Amino acid sequence: MRFSRFNPCGSSVFSSEKARARVLLLQGPPGAFFKKLQLFLEGKDHDVWRVVFNPADRFYSKKRGRINFYGDLGEWEKWFADFIDGAGIDHVILFGAERPAHRAARSIAAEKGIEVVALEEGYIRPGYITVERGGNNASSPLAGKLPPPEMKYEEQPDFPAEDFKGYRHMCFYNSVYYTLRAFFSVGKQKTMHHREVPLFLEILLWIRNFWRRVTKQSMNFSIIQNLLEHHDGNYYLVPLQVDSDSQLREAGLGWSSLKLISASLKSFARHATPGTRLVFKVHPLARGHVNHATFVPNMARAFGIEDRVDVVDAGSLGLLTRHSAGMLTINSTSGLSALYHGVPLLVAGSAFYAHPELAMGGDGDPDFNSFWRCRHVARKETRRAYLRWVKHEALVVGDFYAPHGVHAACQNIYLKLAERRRVEKAEVEVRNAC
Repeated sequence: MRFSRFNPCGSSVFSSEKARARVLLLQGPPGAFFKKLQLFLEGKDHDVWRVVFNPADRFYSKKRGRINFYGDLGEWEKWFADFIDGAGIDHVILFGAERPAHRAARSIAAEKGIEVVALEEGYIRPGYITVERGGNNASSPLAGKLPPPEMKYEEQPDFPAEDFKGYRHMCFYNSVYYTLRAFFSVGKQKTMHHREVPLFLEILLWIRNFWRRVTKQSMNFSIIQNLLEHHDGNYYLVPLQVDSDSQLREAGLGWSSLKLISASLKSFARHATPGTRLVFKVHPLARGHVNHATFVPNMARAFGIEDRVDVVDAGSLGLLTRHSAGMLTINSTSGLSALYHGVPLLVAGSAFYAHPELAMGGDGDPDFNSFWRCRHVARKETRRAYLRWVKHEALVVGDFYAPHGVHAACQNIYLKLAERRRVEKAEVEVRNAC
């Protein structure tokens, strides 16, 4: 049975001599980023191949080096292991470390000692993307750690990167990508999708997202203004996540947005200090897919705290965090904002920043009841050192969608690969000298 079709266009994959680094690209962000990354790396003397899993991947790929994979997940594992062995791959680059195909690829590559470069949206945004070895979020090499005491980084402005303003480009690329994937995927290609929503329904939900964004802008502004003027430092913030996010599904330790809403409301009603408030911030990408603006107040009414609960689906997360009494999250990177602003943080799921010095919880069994009266915040020096460490080790300047940001991201990913190659070469020279 044929699982893939390979188009080397004159390149010999199985040559035993490698003068150039060899890179295999798996799935990238929706859109043209991986096509541009491939072109950039080829211009820097890398041999690059790209696996495409569906017609949308193919539309945003170049013909040279393209490998069309037609199998299911079980066939993928066997094919991937054979290919990276035979092709002498040095680096595997992927976006979304917890997608099923990527989890399998990461495991196989690790067994064979092949480096995986995992990309993700920036832990700190805007202006950054995440570039890590092995995995991201709960699978990050930084997960559960603090920076080594001997590590010293030059003092930098806290958030120096520019905002590339890629949101409009992201919306366009997503709409084209998911339309092509829904209409033209056939057979086993559909089994490789990491999330599946009927196209017509998805279109309706995004129309509703836009409608709510426009019509609720004034209401969101009024709620936030009231919080800042009359409840400064006297409300708890709950940033909700997108339930289809693979990070939440794989590392949420059984928690969902619905479960977090229910548990926090119940505990807040019984144990929080009278006069404090609870504020839920709906994720912008989930705004059209859920109706928390109705669900949350109805639950709050049942617990007798309707007048102490707010829901917003817009506004600055940093601003809301800075003026809050604390933050509760499953494993959102919003938790880094709590660390930056020095407010108490409770983590329900598995998050890479869930260290006892930095946050409560992180083990799947958070103590909501104690959190409302908790004032544990790491020392400013500890928090600043941690954030500088994360930025140095896991982030590079760039964007996956806006043209100027894409070029910066490609350049910085290349520099990361080149740095790793230099380290490996030095390690080999040391071993040979011994």
